[in-house]
Amino acid sequence: MTYFDCSEDIMQIVYLEADVNYTIYHFFNGKKIILPTTLKRHEAKENLRHFLRVHRSFLLNPDYIIGMRKEGKKVSIQMVNGKEVLVSRRKKPIIKHLKKQQFLIA
Repeated sequence: MTYFDCSEDIMQIVYLEADVNYTIYHFFNGKKIILPTTLKRHEAKENLRHFLRVHRSFLLNPDYIIGMRKEGKKVSIQMVNGKEVLVSRRKKPIIKHLKKQQFLIA
């Protein structure tokens, strides 16, 4: 079993994705690591506190956000690796400060 220390690779994490009771770490180089813990536990880690929880299944690293797209009432965030993540209705206030940073694509 390989031990994963996220403090070493924290700057390389693009986003974390929930999959039932597992969490998938997606890295900038395309590598993925699956850990047998919930996303909620990872969200509570001190070194991941700056990540944004925009959906019940995603925790995003704001350093890798390249834009936002709004279609009607739906808002999605584009990540540097091409992943587009839908923002839940209740989490929209969290991303308002990103709009101020001119991420809005249209």
